Amino acid sequence: MQRSQHFAAIAAIALSALTVSGSFSEADARRNRGQGSVAREATVTGQNGRTRTTNQERTWNRREGTATRDRTTTFNDGSQRSVESERLRTAPGEYSASREVTTRNGETRIQTGDFTVERTENGRTINGDINTTNHGQVDYTRDISRQDGVRSVNSLATFEDGASINRSSQGSCANGACNSAGAITNRQGNTTTWDQTRARTDAGATLSRDTTFADGGTRSVDAERQGNGDGTGTLSRTVTGRGGETRTQTGTYEVTRTP
Repeated sequence: MQRSQHFAAIAAIALSALTVSGSFSEADARRNRGQGSVAREATVTGQNGRTRTTNQERTWNRREGTATRDRTTTFNDGSQRSVESERLRTAPGEYSASREVTTRNGETRIQTGDFTVERTENGRTINGDINTTNHGQVDYTRDISRQDGVRSVNSLATFEDGASINRSSQGSCANGACNSAGAITNRQGNTTTWDQTRARTDAGATLSRDTTFADGGTRSVDAERQGNGDGTGTLSRTVTGRGGETRTQTGTYEVTRTP
C-alpha cells in the first residue's frame, strides 16, 4: 500500500510538471519557432527475449498556449498502457491540464488541474489544484529558481488527509554534461535520494542514475543512446536492482519532427 500511494502521488506531481514546464522543450521551440510536433517510436528487448514498443507524440503551439503528449506502450503479450495529457493556457499566467492513464487491464485513472504561474526574482512559483480519481484533491506548489548556474526545484503536494510529498532537486550543466541530485519524502515520511548525470556524446547521449532508498537499499541505471544522424539509432539500458540483480535491455528508436 505504501508503494502504491507513493507512486499515485508522484503521478499527480507529474501532471503539474507537464502543465507548466514540461510541455515545451526550449531547443524544440527555437527550432520550430514555437509550433510543431515530435513523434518517437522505440522498441526494446530484454535479456529474457521479451519485447516492448513505445510510441510517443508531443505537439505544441506557444502562440495558442496548447500542448499535448500521448504515449502508448505495447508489451510482449499484446497488452497496452496509454497516457494522454493535454495542456491549455486559459489566461496570462494561468493554465489547465488533464492526464488520463489507461492500464494494461483496462482501468482508467484521470487527473485534472488548474495552475497559476508567478514570476519571481530568480525564477517562478507554480500553484495548482489537482483532482485525481483515486486520491481526491491535491494542493500543489512548486518553486523554481536559477542562481550561479544552478537550477533548484522544490515542490510540495498535500493530500486531503493532510499527508504530503516533498520533492527537492538541484542541477547544473557544463561542457555537454548535466548533473543533478534530489530527494523525495513520501506520505509516510520515508526519504529516497538520487544522483544523476546526463552527458552528450558525438552520436547521442548517456545517462547514469543512482537511487538510495530509505532502508539503505540502492538501485542504479546506466543507459546509452547512439544516433545514426537520420533520426534513427540504438538504445541500451542496464538496471542493477536493490538485490544486486542486473537486467539489460537493448533496442532501436526512430524520431520524426514537424515542421
